[in-house]
Amino acid sequence: MYLNYFGLQAEPFSIAPDPNFLYLSERHQEALAHLSYGLQGSGGFILLTGEVGTGKTTVSRALLEQLPEQTRTAFILNPMLNETELLATLCDEFGIRYAKRNITNKRLTDKLSEFLLQAHAEGEQCVVLIDEAQHLRPQVLEQLRLLTNLETNQSKLLRVILIGQPELQDLLRRRELRQLAQRITARYHLLPLQESDTERYINYRLQVAGAQRALFDKSALRLVHHYSGGIPRRLNLLCDRALLAAYNDQVQVVGRAQIRHAAKELDADAGNRHPRFHPLGAAAVALLVLVLSAAASFWYQHSSPAQEAAAVPAETSKQAGVRQLLRAWQLPQPAADRALCDWVTDYQLGCIKGRLRFDRIVALNLPVVLELQGDEWQWVEDPQTLPDERWTGEFLAFYPHPPGYTLADATTYQNWLQRQLQSYAAAPGQELSSLTQALQQQHGLPVTAELDALTLAWLASHHTGMGPRMQRPANGEAN
Repeated sequence: MYLNYFGLQAEPFSIAPDPNFLYLSERHQEALAHLSYGLQGSGGFILLTGEVGTGKTTVSRALLEQLPEQTRTAFILNPMLNETELLATLCDEFGIRYAKRNITNKRLTDKLSEFLLQAHAEGEQCVVLIDEAQHLRPQVLEQLRLLTNLETNQSKLLRVILIGQPELQDLLRRRELRQLAQRITARYHLLPLQESDTERYINYRLQVAGAQRALFDKSALRLVHHYSGGIPRRLNLLCDRALLAAYNDQVQVVGRAQIRHAAKELDADAGNRHPRFHPLGAAAVALLVLVLSAAASFWYQHSSPAQEAAAVPAETSKQAGVRQLLRAWQLPQPAADRALCDWVTDYQLGCIKGRLRFDRIVALNLPVVLELQGDEWQWVEDPQTLPDERWTGEFLAFYPHPPGYTLADATTYQNWLQRQLQSYAAAPGQELSSLTQALQQQHGLPVTAELDALTLAWLASHHTGMGPRMQRPANGEAN
């Protein structure tokens, strides 16, 4: 209805996976780099997880487009299969002929093994991509692991890409799947778009659709990011409804009123069963200030079967604090057998503990937890509110790893680091230590002249466009 009104040639915010509208944010590019690296390695399994609508399918399609011509691919879009159905589906996808009567797992496995060996002899790589993999049964995953046992001295003959929601991480931590989990050579957890990427995403799709001018004002872009939480699918739905609202209101540019109207409509359509997600949990939340004991992973590491069998106690402030911090980053429940700071590295996040002035902590622009005396926790929504007087000065936060930081090839990370530090150079050819010291002095960080975790956290927070940020209301008005 609104295409002619806005001079558009196509629907800019259709949720159909049209490759013409493909937009890869920094996070999507990072995910793509991890998956590509995994396919080049010698492992059998690659893992991509993320919340609903974050763009996992977008990344997988981009990956498949980059695969060399000598790649044979099999897609499993319905993971609700048993072992026999899985093997038969793989044979169908790879074009392997087999007798439909009296099929057995062994016959199907033999057919697949013969095909994989022949493909390898012809210089072809075989890849299986499974979407919604959190629904796979453990027995089916084990069957996949057995298929990847076929290998040469250099590599596996079959690569499996598992794509799913965060529950997939929990599934793979089951004891009977520990051998499969050890074979995952590349993994990435896709987080929602940051506000800057949200703006670029919207403007890019409008441009592809034929827009000759800006159709959303700046305040509307900020508000649509708030209501969507940076989730692309939700962004598409909101923007489509907002354009329709602007057409009905006969205004030339979408403003905050149209965004609010669209959000109310979507909430009404959902029956209010799915509340909006905000990266920090509330509209005006600028900082998660919670009380943290020195060991943030205590809750997940010290439970016992006897305790689990007992009545579930009320949630403590410690438990609530860890839960809120994880929710800010859209992370699943941590592994029980790993320290929290070690576990978050699986999600391309770093962990920083230290002592810093409160205003400098606010300047980090990251969700943090603070340690208070008395083993208690406090949550302060307003960053202008000083912490409890019992604050020890200690804090803990997660921060996004810079691009390329977790890849074997450090070139991307080194180039990124050089670009960020170059603005602090007083003269050409300054050493890294001098540039780092200048950054620390300018932003009130402890001056060590070393690229320590705190300095890297500041750089990553302000220059990667990744991770939840403090959402300050414009002109004192809550969104």
